[in-house]
Amino acid sequence: MTVISEKILELLNKNSEAAFDVVFTIYYPRLVAFANEFVPTEDAQNLVQDAFYMLFTKNPSFQNEHQLQSYLYSVVKNNCLMFLRHEKVKQKYSNHQLAEAKSLYLNIEALERLDTSPIAFTEIERIVSETLESLPPRCREVFILSRMEGKKNGEVASLLNISEKAVEAQITKALKAFKISLKDYLALLVFMF
Repeated sequence: MTVISEKILELLNKNSEAAFDVVFTIYYPRLVAFANEFVPTEDAQNLVQDAFYMLFTKNPSFQNEHQLQSYLYSVVKNNCLMFLRHEKVKQKYSNHQLAEAKSLYLNIEALERLDTSPIAFTEIERIVSETLESLPPRCREVFILSRMEGKKNGEVASLLNISEKAVEAQITKALKAFKISLKDYLALLVFMF
């Protein structure tokens, strides 16, 4: 599941703008999708941009991609928490939005329990590898082509000489297996494939 090469990481540690652009391109959509689970889309985009601003200005050093992932997800998580806590204070003074206030409390609880440590990403990668290996060969092949290589269902069907329905069925089967094996990490998993 490693996406960032050691060279890119090395350049990022040296505050290379090109390396930053690569990291931004790869992680921005994932982080926005993650944040959007807890806050509205426009706010999610702003909070993720703030996280990348912090990455660029503070220029922390990373030994591996798990540390980079942990840093980015932790900053976005904390940004979301600050945003939600601010919204909670605003909601406290606005009685007509009781349903939204309950949702905010649930999102705060979910984010506070979410583990974004480097160890969590290492564990996720281990579980993903084991689950991938446990899938039937055709299912594994379809899943890798679709989710990990980003091919459309039609492309996968053509490559493997099967129907698009068969591709969809294999992806569904694989996702069920991942959902079971990664039940403790679902909030992060959705944004990693």
